[in-house]
Amino acid sequence: MVQDTGKTPGTDTFKPVNVPESVRVEEVNGLPVAIREKRRQAIAAISDRWRIDDEWWRRGPVSRMYFSVMLGSGQRLVIYKDLVGGGWYRQGY
Repeated sequence: MVQDTGKTPGTDTFKPVNVPESVRVEEVNGLPVAIREKRRQAIAAISDRWRIDDEWWRRGPVSRMYFSVMLGSGQRLVIYKDLVGGGWYRQGY
């Protein structure tokens, strides 16, 4: 059983879940063809793609192009390109 510390949980108590990780992606004509993490891994297939444009009324709008990909090793990933900032990210689901 976990003991009660008597502390009230604050905003620093919680950790974000599913935080995107920056990843290096090679692309051709806007489509990802390989991912470079520890080593280069070719993308064997793109099974789905979708775009999210949200919070356009705020100072930091969200505009992303998502890809559900399968690497040559058989691993499946969801990656996206930040269309505002230009970087690529991997998102675990």
